[in-house]
Amino acid sequence: MLDFRPLTLADKSWISPILAESGYMGSEAAFGTLYIWQEAYEKKIARQDDMLFGCFGKNACTYFFPYAKDIRRALAALLEDCEAANKRFRMWGVTEEQARLMEAAFADTFHFRFLRANADYLYHAEDLIALAGRRYHRKRNHLTRFKRMYEFTYEDITPANIADCEKIEREWLLGTDNPTLGGLEKENFALKRSLDSFSALGFKGALIRIGDKPVAFTLGEEINPRVFVVHFEKALDGYEGLYAAINQMFAERQLYSYEYVNREEDMGIEGLRKAKLSYYPAQILEKAVVTLKGAVPGD
Repeated sequence: MLDFRPLTLADKSWISPILAESGYMGSEAAFGTLYIWQEAYEKKIARQDDMLFGCFGKNACTYFFPYAKDIRRALAALLEDCEAANKRFRMWGVTEEQARLMEAAFADTFHFRFLRANADYLYHAEDLIALAGRRYHRKRNHLTRFKRMYEFTYEDITPANIADCEKIEREWLLGTDNPTLGGLEKENFALKRSLDSFSALGFKGALIRIGDKPVAFTLGEEINPRVFVVHFEKALDGYEGLYAAINQMFAERQLYSYEYVNREEDMGIEGLRKAKLSYYPAQILEKAVVTLKGAVPGD
């Protein structure tokens, strides 16, 4: 069986190069994604020779797509591990590209069920920066009104202002109906891990103040030299154009060297989906739940 264990920050030095070399653009292909959500979803990793494996959950063999040069060998190791544990095989977050690799390795073995709510939204960084053309007319107007209406300052996130991000998060949570529902409790825990280990994780982020009050922040990390993933973006209510401002300003100042910005999934939330579509993604990266053909249907 594979020897799965929790991640540590020290694992970043060897895991990040493997993830970056794969060229995958999904949010799962970032060390920070694994680390900050580790305790919320009981994520673990295993290493065997030159192969990296991941899984999550306590009572099921739910794997991530393996990172290996020999995909057939890696998949065989996962199938053997699941059989040894006497559990049903399940894999989560598999892109269409990865699904093709699985089919080529083991034809007519896997069943793929793509879930729109889990799809990542990828944008051209230059679109988020320039907001050019007719389709971004409303976004430019929101940004222009924000700049005219408020005396604001923009700053990169550093150890000196992380406490201000935590202050925004606390106030943002007070505005929610129930911070323990809808995954917000897990999200808050993942955000805390992000801020506690911000520098060690190699994250980048931005903070906006209006007057002396911190009102918005965003943060994320590089997946590979082509793609940056935004993990969190929070803005307080009552400030017109604030989300448009933190989005554009962060992209302009820190994401200009990337081809794509991955802003993760919409989780099937109608308002969030509408907001993400309003920025005209270059690609919607759909991801599947994978089971074995002939297995009992379901997740």
